[in-house]
This record gives sequence, C-alpha cells and structure tokens, in this order.
Amino acid sequence: MRASLMVMVRDPSGGPIDLALVTLEMAGGGMIGQARADVGRAEFSGLVPGDYTVQVTSNGYVTERQSVNLDAAGVILSITLRALPDGRASGASGPPAMPVLAPKAQKLAAKALQALRAGKPADARQPLEEAYRLAPGHPYVNFLYGVYSSRTNDWPGAELYWQRAISIFPKYVDPLLQLGDAMLRQNRPAEAVPYLNRAIEVEPTGWRPHAMMAQALSSQHQYDEAIKEADRALELGQSRAAGVEPILARALVAQGNKERAITVLQQYLRDRPDDSAAQRMLDSLRAP
Repeated sequence: MRASLMVMVRDPSGGPIDLALVTLEMAGGGMIGQARADVGRAEFSGLVPGDYTVQVTSNGYVTERQSVNLDAAGVILSITLRALPDGRASGASGPPAMPVLAPKAQKLAAKALQALRAGKPADARQPLEEAYRLAPGHPYVNFLYGVYSSRTNDWPGAELYWQRAISIFPKYVDPLLQLGDAMLRQNRPAEAVPYLNRAIEVEPTGWRPHAMMAQALSSQHQYDEAIKEADRALELGQSRAAGVEPILARALVAQGNKERAITVLQQYLRDRPDDSAAQRMLDSLRAP
C-alpha cells in the first residue's frame, strides 16, 4: 500500500501562503521530493507508509519543520508559518531550503533512494546515473551518489561526492554528517570535527550532530566537551539518542565519575539488554 500527503501552508490569520517551498524528507535524513505550494497546498503521492519530516520555507516567514507519520490512508498536514520579526522581512529564517530539483530528476532520485534504503545499491545505479545526467550540479543528487558509493565500499568516491554537495550547498546537513561519520569510522576524529561543527551551526537543535561530536571529542580525549555534547544530544533526542549513552559513560569514566557512568549504563541497558559491550563495561565498573 502507498500513502499520500497533502501539506496545507497557512499564515497566522489562516490564509494560504503561495509559493512556499515544501521539502519532504525521510525521518532519518534523505530528501524524497519538493513541491511549490499552489494556493497554499502541496501534494506528495506514492509514498511508503512511515515517518517523514516536512520542511516549509517562504520569503518573509520563519522556516518550519514538522514530523509526520503516514499510514496507507494518507494524511493532511496543516503548517502555519510565523512572520519574521520587523527588520527581517526579507528571506526565510531557519534551515535553508534545498534548491529545487526538476520533477523528472526528483522521480529518478526517489527511485534510487528507495533502492538504497532496501539494501539494493545495484538497483540504484541506473536511476542515479540518469538523475546525475539531468542535474549534475544539484547537491541532493551528489549526496545520493555519495551514499551509493559508500554502500559499494568506494569511500574515496563517497567523500568526493559529499564534498561536492556541500560546495554547492554549504549548509546541507546530511553530507556534513556523512563526512563526519566516514571520518570517525576511519579513525580520523580531528578531521570530522569541522564538518560536525558546521552541522551543529546549521541544525543546532538536531541531536545527531551533537552525538557524533561527542564521539569525535571523546576519541581525542577531550572528555569535558564530549560529556557536554553527549548530554546535549540526549536532551534533544531523548530515547532516539540513546546510542550516545555508552560514549557518555566512557567519557565519565575517563573523568573519574564512575557513579554517574554506572547510572547511565543501567538506564541504557534497560532498553538495550542485548548490547554485550555495554554490559561488560557495566560489569567492570561494578567489580570490586
């Protein structure tokens, strides 16, 4: 079954806002498509039921982001934009909007993304190549090519495409995080930090950049700052950021705060009892 989403864009008085740009993303990142609101309405169809994020930008209004869960029956989502304060009437506020991708390239990119999410990178190659021929300078297409390269273990190629994406669109969070993650996986935490700092600047209330920054700082023995970043990730992400708790525990142990480390690990293992590494850490801290 496929789902549909209709986004109604309204001003504070309830009237429709024309020409707002509506961007639909997967909950964990990755653009699905874009549409201009026509008489305050934008529609997306043929979607897999699940969790998504909707971002709406319009000149003179504060950018809004909302999460939405789509079921097979479809959803109508109403988003009200707040006007920018006086003196800031030009331009939108908040995360910047992705440049518009032509409809044909959007469909090809969505097909490639679907294959990548299904763990079938070979099926993603053809639609991705076609999308790239149509829009070689679009940041999202380059980002997707980076994801494809990483899934085929071409890490130099992945970094190249992600670098291209942020050179075109410097405030693009997804490739910034992917670059940071790739460098952390390759034990290059110092190189990851500048990209993660940029991601935090663009999306200061997102938990993922803070969680990854905690890992990068802890790897460089900067435990005080790592603890602050881990706590911030947990504050913002709540249960979604639980994976940062072992990183926080290790930093706390390094700082001599064994008691809090035990509490953090106990809380973490209540929901993830199968994490044997975390259990071993907890057992070692409890040992005489």
